[in-house]
Formats: sequence, C-alpha cells, structure tokens
Amino acid sequence: MRIDQAVRFVFNKAYRAAPFLVSLYLFLIVVTSIGSVFNILFLKLAIDSAANQKSFFDLSLLSVLILMTIFNIIYTSLQKLTEYIWNLIDLKQTVYSTVTFVDKLSTFDLSNFENPQSFDKIWRSFNRLAWQLKFYLDAAIKFLCSIIALSVSILIFFFASPLNALIIIVANIIPIIVRSKIGNQTFNIYKADSETRRRYEYTSGLVTNREMLTEIKQYQGFNFVKNRLLLIYDAFIKKQTKLFKKAWILLTLVEQLPILAVFFFLINMAFQLQSKGTTTGTFVFLFTNIFLFNNALGQLGIYLTTLISDSYFIHDAIDFYNIKPNIQFPILETKEEKRVLSTIKKPTIVIKNLSFHYPNSEKKVLTNINLTIPFGQNIALIGENGAGKTTLVKLLLRVYDPSEGRILINGIDLKTIPEQLLFKIYATLFQSFGKFYLTIRENMELASGKKLSDEEYIDSLKKSNAWNFIKNFPKQLDQQLGPTYTDGTDLSGGQWQQLAIGRALVRKTPVLILDEPTSSVDAKSETEIFDRLNRETKSSTVLFISHRFSTIKEAQRIIVLDKGKIVEDGDHESLLKNKAKYATLYTLQAERYIRE
Repeated sequence: MRIDQAVRFVFNKAYRAAPFLVSLYLFLIVVTSIGSVFNILFLKLAIDSAANQKSFFDLSLLSVLILMTIFNIIYTSLQKLTEYIWNLIDLKQTVYSTVTFVDKLSTFDLSNFENPQSFDKIWRSFNRLAWQLKFYLDAAIKFLCSIIALSVSILIFFFASPLNALIIIVANIIPIIVRSKIGNQTFNIYKADSETRRRYEYTSGLVTNREMLTEIKQYQGFNFVKNRLLLIYDAFIKKQTKLFKKAWILLTLVEQLPILAVFFFLINMAFQLQSKGTTTGTFVFLFTNIFLFNNALGQLGIYLTTLISDSYFIHDAIDFYNIKPNIQFPILETKEEKRVLSTIKKPTIVIKNLSFHYPNSEKKVLTNINLTIPFGQNIALIGENGAGKTTLVKLLLRVYDPSEGRILINGIDLKTIPEQLLFKIYATLFQSFGKFYLTIRENMELASGKKLSDEEYIDSLKKSNAWNFIKNFPKQLDQQLGPTYTDGTDLSGGQWQQLAIGRALVRKTPVLILDEPTSSVDAKSETEIFDRLNRETKSSTVLFISHRFSTIKEAQRIIVLDKGKIVEDGDHESLLKNKAKYATLYTLQAERYIRE
C-alpha cells in the first residue's frame, strides 16, 4: 500500500478545504520544529558565560537569560497559534470532505448502489472521511516535524564529528526500516480482503441493529454471533502471534545499534572535553542534542508506523473517489436540453426487441420484450417471482442498459437523455423503500427536491392515506420520525409504506412506478389508496407491480410476464377469457381467499 499516495490525498483534501490556513500552518510547523533546538543553544551560551569560557557574541549571562525568555514567549505564542490554526483546518476539512463525498456520490448511477463492492467502498469511505483523514493528516504533519527536528540534530552532530554523525544515522536507519516493515504487517481486520471485511462488519452489525437484536434475543442467538466473530478473527490472530514474536526478536537486536552509536559519539566528545578541545557548554549542548535526536527519532518511528498501517484506511477513501459510473449519461447544451425536455413531457414509452442479462451472468432475465406504454395509461405488471418485472423497471430507470434492443421515449433513445431529465420523468417506489428518520416535512422535501407549501405536502399524503395518521401527531408535518430520537415517533410497516407512496406522489412526474406499493398495507387502506390513484393520476402514466389481484383487476391494462417473456397483455375481463397464465394465477388466489 503506497504511503506517498495516501499522504498526498489527505494533504490535497486539507489544502482544497483551506489553502491559506494550510500554507500558514506548514510554515509555522517548520518554524516551531527548528525552534526547539534554540533552547539547548541558550543553555550552552549560559553555561559558557557562567564559566567565563568563549561563547558566541561573548554575551553576558544576564543577556543570555533575557534573550532566552523573549524567545520562549514568542515560541509559545507561535505554538498556540499553530494549534488554533490546526483546529480551524480540521473544521473546514471535515465540512469540505463531507460536501465532496456527497457530490461524488451524486455522480454514481443506480447500478453503483446495487454493486456490493461499490457499496462497501461508499460505507468505508464515509467513515474514513469523518475521522480518519484528521488523524492521518495529523500523523503526516507530525512525521514532517520529526524529520525537521531530526535533520537539525543531525546537522549539529555533523559540525561536531562528521564520521560519528554518519554512524549514528546508519545505526538509526536500520531500526526504522525494520519497524516500518513490521508495522506494515500489523494485524487489523480491515486489511482483510473485501468479502471478509464485509462478512465481519455484517456479523458485528447484528448486535447493533435494533430490529435484528429483538429476534436474536428471542432465539438466544448471541453465542452464535460471538462464535462467528471469533471464527473470522481466529485466522488473523494465529498469523499475528507469529508476527509479534518475529518483531520482538528483530527489534530487540536492531534497536541496540543506536545506543552503541551514541555511546561512541559521547566517548569521543568526552575525550575532547578533557583535552580542552571543546567548552563545557558545547559538551552539554551536544549531550542534550542526543536527547532531542532520540526524541525526534522515536516520534519519527511512531508516526511512520501510523502512516504505514493507517494508509489502508485512507486507500478506502481513495478507492471511493476512483469509482466510475457504469452508465454514462450524455451532457447537452442548454438549448438542446430544453428541446429534449419539451419532447418528453408526455412520454410514450416504446420497448423494442429488448433482452437483458445481469453483469457476470449469461442467463437472460428478459427475452425479446416488445411493449408500448402510451402516456396516461394505468398498467399492472404481474408475474411470479423471478419473472423479470422489477428488472424491466430497472431498465426503464436506466439502472442497467439492455443487453439487446432499445427503449425509446417519444422517439428519443433512453441512452441519449441526460440523467437529470430522465429522473424528471419518473417517480419510483421500490419494495425496499427508505425509512428516513427525518421530520414528515423533511421526508417530503427530500423527494420533491424543493420546498413546497403545506397544502401540497398534505395533498400527496392524503392520496397515499398517510395523512390519516399524520394529522393526529402533535407536530403533524414537523413530527420527528425514528425511535432513536427523544421526541421521535416510530411508524408501523404499513405507515412507513404509505409515507413512501406520499413521497413518490409529491414529485408530480408524468410516470409513476410502484413496485409492490401496498405489500405492508391493510386491505381497506390498499383499496382507498388505489381508488385515489386511479382517480387522481389520470393525467399521468401509472405502472405498478403487485401480487394482489384485488388491485390488479382495476388496471386499464395488465401485462403478464413469465420466465422473462410477455405472455399476455389485456384487461382483466379479456385475460380471464383467455384462460391462460393470468386466469390460473387469479383463480388460485381467489380460491385461497375463499378458504380463508
């Protein structure tokens, strides 16, 4: 894993967030890092002046003490200013990273969200951006400080004895190399392959998910979860035990080298002091410099290990920003975009010779689909599980492109329509709809993309039957949802679904697509919802998927899919007369209702 790439990434993020502050901060870091050596220089001057030995500028002891005090006042002030600027950078970088994360996320197509590897990178990246960038940047800057302090100390050694300085450098480089290689092998579950990491995170998430915890408690499944976690850990722990033993032996040996190198340097300086080849202050200066050197070297080792081991986390964020959309949407000039928008305002959808298989699979999910959906029709799409209903909807939304064939909207190929125009055509509700722990108003605004009047929100909520329970909330539209909040209200499955239908309706798009929209709703509410939809959406196309024939039979047109092919197309009465697939499914469900 390349450290330089990770360091460049975090510096780039910080600099883009606050260019002036980052530049000023780096300047102050360099100044304060160099300034640390001045205190031992003042100590040398004070000792030489007190002993009446030759010193720089022949300053008196009082002058040296005054200069040292002034320096420390300035030095402390610069350190506090540096801390203050770092805090500002941290705040700006956090905001900037969050904004750029969401902006990048908005460039993904829907197939990116269906891809487990892409979703894994999305989750990891947001967690890294939230806190890991700060600590990695801090480690990188402190590593830079250590290099500067170390360079100043080495320079002092060179002035005293170039040969000894060279020996000290070599003796210290060897442990750093060994430590960095060992640090790169440090155990961490997040360095595992992507699937293992996801398996670990899912398993650990079982004991933090409120809905899952209830069932795990009921089944007394905590030992099962614990054993699965231990099984994942086991392979890593065995490997890491061997690495710890190897690190202990190697580091114990190589870290004796700097101690011996410093010993020989001090012996050399002691002989010079005894032979009057150097002053007492100079000896103390060089002796103290060893402590500065060792401290800087220790810090360098710590931060280098951090940069190596944590570079894996930063590369999660880098990988996220390197994700490319699978679907390429065109970008049109303003004039052309307006022309396309006016053309597709009342869309007639034509599907020609469409076939499709999912990526990494050769099995066709849809085969030779030919279908025309005139604007304003109310259409039910039915079939057994796996017939291809939801896949067809995904192709209309351009989650994927057809393997063969075309989809046209008023004669315009779907592939030539910009993304923002395409999603102005559709409002879609999938089976796995979102349960947003926001206020009711925020839920509706999220869907509409703009602030609307209370009347407009309430109108959509009435159509979905959601207003029946929302009107009884203390704060109505401003009611906070979600049991994790102090003032939050949880909804039943059916209520969440009715709210989700309301969100789809508030978009007021020409095509409304509903995939099992009332699967969690009681029969009475379902009837009321579809009665309203049939009455209120005559000026738009409604395409819905359902397994409930009580709602299906009211559709103007029913399209039956079986094993990826359209096998029937007509209204309820005509399809019953056909006595084919539709009639069979309808009869089976009717008989079950009679038995119940």
